[in-house]
Amino acid sequence: MSIDQEFRSGLAAELDALPPGVGLVAALERLSPAALTGEDLAAYLRGCARAQNRGAARVLDAMHHLGRAQAQGCERLAAVDEFSGDEVAAVLGWSRTMASRKLDLAEDLADRLPAVGDALWEGWLDEPKATRFCEWTRDLADDHARHVCQVVLPEAPELPVGELIRRIEQTAAALDPEWAARRARRAEKNARVILSPNPTGTATFSVCDLAAPTGLAMRDRVDALAAAVRGLGVLTPIGVLRAEVAARLLDGTTAGLTDRDVALLLAAEYHRQATPAGDDGPGDGGPGDGGPGDDGPDGDGPDGDGPDGGGTADGGPDDRGLDGDGPDDGGPDERVGDGGPTDEDPTDGDPTEVPDAPGLGQGLLDLPDLPDLPPMIEGRDPRSGRVRSGTTELRLRLTTALGLDEHPAAVPGYGTVLAPHARTLLHRHHGGEWRIVLTDDDGRLQRVLLARRRPRHPHRDTGPRPRGEPCTAIVELQVPTTLLAALTPDDHRTRAGDWAPLLTELRQRLGAGRDGPPTAGPDDHLRRRPRAETDRWVRVRDRHCIVPACRRPAHRAELDHTIDHAQGGPSVHANLGVVDLHHHRAKHHAHWRIRQPSPGHFTIRTRAGVHHVTRHKKVLEPLPRPRPAARPRPLPADGPHAGPDTDDVSWRQTFLRRTAGPAPSGGTRTPPARNDTDDPPPF
Repeated sequence: MSIDQEFRSGLAAELDALPPGVGLVAALERLSPAALTGEDLAAYLRGCARAQNRGAARVLDAMHHLGRAQAQGCERLAAVDEFSGDEVAAVLGWSRTMASRKLDLAEDLADRLPAVGDALWEGWLDEPKATRFCEWTRDLADDHARHVCQVVLPEAPELPVGELIRRIEQTAAALDPEWAARRARRAEKNARVILSPNPTGTATFSVCDLAAPTGLAMRDRVDALAAAVRGLGVLTPIGVLRAEVAARLLDGTTAGLTDRDVALLLAAEYHRQATPAGDDGPGDGGPGDGGPGDDGPDGDGPDGDGPDGGGTADGGPDDRGLDGDGPDDGGPDERVGDGGPTDEDPTDGDPTEVPDAPGLGQGLLDLPDLPDLPPMIEGRDPRSGRVRSGTTELRLRLTTALGLDEHPAAVPGYGTVLAPHARTLLHRHHGGEWRIVLTDDDGRLQRVLLARRRPRHPHRDTGPRPRGEPCTAIVELQVPTTLLAALTPDDHRTRAGDWAPLLTELRQRLGAGRDGPPTAGPDDHLRRRPRAETDRWVRVRDRHCIVPACRRPAHRAELDHTIDHAQGGPSVHANLGVVDLHHHRAKHHAHWRIRQPSPGHFTIRTRAGVHHVTRHKKVLEPLPRPRPAARPRPLPADGPHAGPDTDDVSWRQTFLRRTAGPAPSGGTRTPPARNDTDDPPPF
């Protein structure tokens, strides 16, 4: 997404044409932001940012010179050393640690990643993103680090920092999958539990370096239990509720209780309080924590415009629509649920309303003053006592699932998942909704199918979900149509899994339907919620919230009618887009204007009068071909003599010096935190 070029004229065009330097600074000095509006004000801000980026590049370059300077003349040391940070710290009044960290960045940009340094100097990349390039390629050999920058750097200006990190990880894993898998196994051997105090007097409890499938399973269970508790009328902010669930699962106070009874216990404790915890903070029941939102002025507000009012509708495993090719999946009042912990926010509208579920008791615990159990707290096997697992989504290529390549997968809202871990998750989500997303050769969406069959796998333990518990996961298998047509099903009957039935089904259905979005139904202009196949198509097409720099995953966002339903807007793909709750509120309360000139192409005019446009997104993100070394590349902790050959000792020492950093007691560096605190579970 970007500012639309056609809206730039006059002053805005002049400022955007100026490169960073004396001319740009002089032009900015002649202007006052108080006298600017709309596109001119946006251009002024972009100009200030370019000038700041050039200034940051100058500061880093000056640090690099001062850290290597010698009193005898202008000659510089070959590299910074342990005393370089003292020079910078004394001049700027910084600590030696801070000065050394900045010097490391300066040397990286000068020597190892010059293309990133050039982008910072030219003003179109900022220092935080340049820092992420250095931090998240530090484990890589120099040639791989530069190749990652070559692939990702052109995308960086429009990517938020979290998405930039994901693309760096994804590209690095694709370059040398074997090295990435060895690094993950090495880190897993240093798994540890850390308890650390906070300045506020609270504590942070961390479980570090677990295998990705294990960590995701832990998150999903906490999300599911928090959803179950929320369904019992608990209005505690969802972040606090998730933390309370995780703490109670670990502190021993719920030992021996089933998940069902844990949810009931937490709800009972909440309802016994004289003043609900939700009354103390602005987030209680508000737009940021999954509680009730505000309807827009036309009644088509954030919590009514999505297919389920709670932003989690995906046409999930309980929806038996065929594949988006067939007729209507249900009547106008059909629920389009994702099979997640809840298909409707029970607090929608009235914060005190609790959904009725007649006939369902309170379970083993005799807890007073509790509403009836909502349906989502019951699994398919009532004896299991476990709530349904939290909704998650796994996106990977069909060729990776088949073992034909080792491309990394993605879990939206989490990040990159290595191919072996992705196959583990695929087997664990065997009972979820499997979407087969067909693309053209450029990776653009052509068709969405729902798989009726699943590959047959030998029995193996892939996680804590017991037999019979519903799986609410979404699995997106991506494949170009031409590649799918070229696959021979019988070639994929192996001991690791029999994919022949699924591949046979997909090949048969290639000629049975048509490419493109689902056909509009006769009642689409009447129904408020879209049909299941339309819902799936729009979420796959948009991938995430359509607003610039917002990456809220589609399955955790809402579907917005571009022309409000109350104003006659039909529930068809050409009038729907993925918008998260916050930006849905911006449309109704901050007077943002969203238009959709063609399906999947949006223009957005913000309250400030700035115009943005979207580009059609590719389903298959570009990945480089693997570039393995002639011999296994060293891992960050291998040491200078770990390899079979010793003729590259100096390179290994340089590698270790560049990858060295403050390490926790486990011996491995902890990467920068990138948790999105505004990413709630699917409520």
